[in-house]
Amino acid sequence: MKYRFLLAIVLTLLIPSANAAPSLKVTPAANSISIPLGVNDEISKSYFANDGTTLVGTLASGSSQTLVSGAGLGGTDGFIAKISLDGKLIWGLRLGSEFEDVATSLIADSANTYWVLGASESVVTLTNIETTTVIINPDSVTVIKENKKHLGQLVTNIWHISQTGELLGTIKSLSETPITPRDLALSSDGLIIASDLMITSGRIGLFSKCSFAGSCDTLSRVGVKNTSLRAILRNKDGTYFAVGKSADSILKTKLSGSIDGVILTLTSRGVIKSVVRSSLAKTLRTWESASDTYLLGGFAVSGKTSEASITQFSQSAKPIWSMRIPSATTALTAGHSAIFASKGLIPTLSNWKPKTASVIYLNFDGKGVIKEARAIVGAVNPVSISYLKGVGYSIITQNVVESGYSVTFVASSGN
Repeated sequence: MKYRFLLAIVLTLLIPSANAAPSLKVTPAANSISIPLGVNDEISKSYFANDGTTLVGTLASGSSQTLVSGAGLGGTDGFIAKISLDGKLIWGLRLGSEFEDVATSLIADSANTYWVLGASESVVTLTNIETTTVIINPDSVTVIKENKKHLGQLVTNIWHISQTGELLGTIKSLSETPITPRDLALSSDGLIIASDLMITSGRIGLFSKCSFAGSCDTLSRVGVKNTSLRAILRNKDGTYFAVGKSADSILKTKLSGSIDGVILTLTSRGVIKSVVRSSLAKTLRTWESASDTYLLGGFAVSGKTSEASITQFSQSAKPIWSMRIPSATTALTAGHSAIFASKGLIPTLSNWKPKTASVIYLNFDGKGVIKEARAIVGAVNPVSISYLKGVGYSIITQNVVESGYSVTFVASSGN
């Protein structure tokens, strides 16, 4: 019995633990570069390349921004803009129509052109023939009155943009009910889109495919009335890996918490083949981002406790390591790193004691040990993080100043 007790102690000491790692100090990241957007303008996603960062998002009506030139196209406009590593505008372009438009995500292809995902409002013109009027009309002239009926965000757009910022073409797909396109991935002959589709009883997830020639088809619907998709990746074998949240039963998997974070694996044809759910009872969980290394970022809320969730998975959705850290926001991931608005102590970070929620960047090794920690000074909300292997990370945040956005570059530490 004594021998077994001693053996158990020895084995426990041999198990790797992130909390057992040497203490590390948080250092400030390099100076952030302000992005000249106006009040109510939004950045949705970023893409990092050798010569700078490409941003997509939405410009509000009458915006005072100076990032993209030209008059507004409609109520709101989508936009794409590229800024250099020293913060100078390389090029920018408005996207959309005379109505409401948004841009939500982007991906670059092997030719260094961009595919920008977004949506447009659908509007129809109604004509009413009025023969009775309140004005004097002795000749009984028929009065034609035109009204425009706004049907909501029914059109999914994929704008194809050259590497120098020129619009090469637009793919459009019309849905019967309002839709929010979330993310996209390249396939061998087109693009796979993950969206949220509004239905009478709520919303469901929708996977669709658009060919490069412009034809679009539905692949799979996910959920019954409370499912939302957030990100999708194409695996090296041509299959897909997607994340989001759901309170619905999916492939016979049942709800564990109030809302579960879900991971979906799909065949190369977009058919859902497996679902992995979070398992915390009485907890609202969501996965908001997934890096191409299968490092997932999410959020967990239970009672008054809110935490950023960071978990390393395999391609088959098996967890390798995981941590949850007190946070005011979700974690966002790219490569082997994550950003979130930390609001408490973090194990192994000896000098991190934020008085208010503050954005921090963490880089991990393969076992979940923190290798590097940087404070994003003045940032209160993470927006996007993108990664270029061998170069580093581009981090987009919102600042303490209302509606202010900044980009911060962090050099690669080896992974």
